[in-house]
Amino acid sequence: MLLLGNRRSDVGDSGKTDVGALPELAGIQARLRPLNACGIQYGERGRRIKSGSHSAVWVSACEQDRFQGIHLVVPAGRQVERVTFDMTRGSTSEPWAILVDKNLVAFPDLEKALEQLAPLIQEEAPTKLALAIEERAAKERQRQENEAAEKARREAAKDSYPK
Repeated sequence: MLLLGNRRSDVGDSGKTDVGALPELAGIQARLRPLNACGIQYGERGRRIKSGSHSAVWVSACEQDRFQGIHLVVPAGRQVERVTFDMTRGSTSEPWAILVDKNLVAFPDLEKALEQLAPLIQEEAPTKLALAIEERAAKERQRQENEAAEKARREAAKDSYPK
């Protein structure tokens, strides 16, 4: 365990540090606080099997178990190479924890990436997340309707034989 600010955190185990409380990042916190999201990921991860990229940002919703997320395509002019970070929070009322490996990502590069990505996230994420959440809800409603219809069909089949 690692003590960050006045909170305990296990991010030290993964080599990442929460820099979200730095005064230099207060503007980013303010810009992204109203966003109805609890996770943002950017940059390549893993050494052997690469995941993530600099050409997309993954934004995950707070709803339910954060089941749903969206990829936002990052225009070439806003991409920042050699920057990887995760932003997380438990609810939309909490500030963002900005997790970064300080040994691999220079602060000016992180700040540049956040400044370049924030407008994109602010503009595109709300409508795309809302649409993805609604699609998921519609699929869940359809699944429940199908289950109810199947149960009714089985009951009808069972009761169709003479006694």
